[in-house]
Amino acid sequence: MSAQKLEPRKLISVVIPTYNRAELLRHTLTSLQQQILPTTQFEVIVVDDGSRDHSQAVCESFSNVLDIKYFHQQDKGFRAGKARNIGAAIAEGDYLVFIDTSVVLARNTLSLHLAKHQAASGPLSIIGYVYAFGVRGNDIDRAIPMMSSNNADTSLAYLKDVQALDQREPQYQLMGSDLSLWPAPFDIFWTCHVSVERQLFIRVGGFDESFTSWGGEDVDLGIRLFQAGSQFHLDRDICSFHWPHPEEGEDDKNNQGVNIAQDLHQKYQLWETSFYGDLYGEPNMSLNEVITRFGGRSTMELVG
Repeated sequence: MSAQKLEPRKLISVVIPTYNRAELLRHTLTSLQQQILPTTQFEVIVVDDGSRDHSQAVCESFSNVLDIKYFHQQDKGFRAGKARNIGAAIAEGDYLVFIDTSVVLARNTLSLHLAKHQAASGPLSIIGYVYAFGVRGNDIDRAIPMMSSNNADTSLAYLKDVQALDQREPQYQLMGSDLSLWPAPFDIFWTCHVSVERQLFIRVGGFDESFTSWGGEDVDLGIRLFQAGSQFHLDRDICSFHWPHPEEGEDDKNNQGVNIAQDLHQKYQLWETSFYGDLYGEPNMSLNEVITRFGGRSTMELVG
């Protein structure tokens, strides 16, 4: 009697929520197909938040080249947090990589996520660098012709050359790239491209599914990771680019952002979140800059 062949254990689970963006999803999956990390070491979990387009067919078209699972939940409004929780519950990997539909990864991105987590001495939450994230207006017309999910690395080199950078880049320039020196690194934990240990994700309770409008559920998770002692890490080599597309609720984002920030402070009552408030009359400042400027001597020493 021959021994049963065991399937290699998955190290990474890539979780992607999606909603009516089949062709953008195709770009994202194409970049995952081209990862240098062997496909035996990672899986892809697409959780559909009630699409009515051909997203399922797009996923099925990759079934011969990716270990891909597709789960469809009924459309009951915006439930990205629940979609990501479903993906994490299905996941087998040691590490969860959350990306959004329309995010295209460099070929070595998953291997770098894995190496950084495996080398960490404690809990680690990685924030990927997302070129062209926040690109607007005429810059979109300039960037899109040079974007290719079939050749993501060349596209990324072009976007870097023309300075189509991550919209958080001004914060990195101001505060530095070492997030361990930031007073509130959770404020930039945006799930367009992040990773975290699956066991830590489970321990802190995953995403709060009560967030049913744009934004907030990712920073909310970041706060709980912060409270659990996770270090936050930025590495520009762990990179991707964002394929521009119309955003749902674009006109309401600023007002929603203010309300969400205040709600987060009411929920956690942390010294750091107390600075959300009205951002001390400086609405164009990031939370970390506001804390640095108005938080007192100890904070100034903390961030150098």
